[in-house]
Amino acid sequence: MWNIYATCVIISVLMNKSLTVKQKLVLATIQDLKAKLGNSPTLEEIRKALDYSGTSSVQRHTDVLKEKGYLGNTRRLSLPTSNEKVQIPLVGNVACGAPLLATENIEAYVSYDASKISGTAQDYFFLRAVGDSMNKANVSGKTIDDGDYVLIKKQSTANPGDRIVVLIGDEATIKKMVPVDGGVRLQPESSNKNNKPIYLFDDFSVQGIAKDVIKKGGNIN
Repeated sequence: MWNIYATCVIISVLMNKSLTVKQKLVLATIQDLKAKLGNSPTLEEIRKALDYSGTSSVQRHTDVLKEKGYLGNTRRLSLPTSNEKVQIPLVGNVACGAPLLATENIEAYVSYDASKISGTAQDYFFLRAVGDSMNKANVSGKTIDDGDYVLIKKQSTANPGDRIVVLIGDEATIKKMVPVDGGVRLQPESSNKNNKPIYLFDDFSVQGIAKDVIKKGGNIN
């Protein structure tokens, strides 16, 4: 059975993979040293910059940074390059028509170009679109058709015109956000006139913003 509790648990688990204060410091140090040195720093160079007593502490942090996608999964401490891929979780379905609950577990991981994301892989997830209510939308030059994988950047705020993933009660849907007096209109962008807008005047939960579309769910790992 699909339910909002399971959806929130999944999103919470993904967001809990954010960096600790020490991990952020190590990552910032790597970025700073790379800018100064012109290449990726060694563990010893990072240790000296942070004034750590040994490199083992540095390596523990860099191993976690690799696992979370902040560093390339190579022997050198490289930041992701345009040739590198990151693995982004496919959380499940989202309605593009009559709202449909997101699934209760991660279905798979989608391989995606690291250079195309802002931040890290942990800031994103994919949802599978269901229905035709967004088949005339324009997300990075692509429509959202039934079966497509929609890349979502996790955030709780949005700007007018953004295509947002929103929880309405216990249901999730993707729509274009249009402000109205006292609330918002979730506007379908569809060739099917049976898809109608949804008006919200009470509390609702924005889960993220649509940033890209992989057509018909290609490139699954």
